Amino acid sequence: MDALDIRIVETLQKRGDITHAELAEQVGSTASTCLRRVRALRAKSILTDNVFLADAAKLGRGLKAIITVTTKDHTRADREAFASALREEQAIAYAYGVTGELDAVLIGNFRDMVEYQDTCDRLFDGVDSIVRYTTHFIAETYKAHPSVPCDAISNDQH
Repeated sequence: MDALDIRIVETLQKRGDITHAELAEQVGSTASTCLRRVRALRAKSILTDNVFLADAAKLGRGLKAIITVTTKDHTRADREAFASALREEQAIAYAYGVTGELDAVLIGNFRDMVEYQDTCDRLFDGVDSIVRYTTHFIAETYKAHPSVPCDAISNDQH
């Protein structure tokens, strides 16, 4: 990636609905060059999705929670079964397998405590490999932006 690619990625992470003409103006290039570069960045899976982020509270899902999970078995089959179950849960927005004392971290947006408990019951009750889950309800948001900094990329990398 060169400096122009980096400027394109940084700009699109701030506003994914920008036109190629607006993008070109902001990054100091032409619309046709930006179109070609964006296509190449998508083909390389550097740019993966173009989505709008919604306000969970305004959509009736204002109960946000971080759920940490500890398991006793770390087999591939157990991890795959758990991941499959997580993909089916609409209230779970992010799910990560992690290292350290915990095995998974989930972030969810729930309508209320009833939906939260129903979700936990489906995910954890009766699953032999789950030892414990702990929930941290989010009281305040200090920062919430899913962009990835491009500062680790050297301009001479390709």
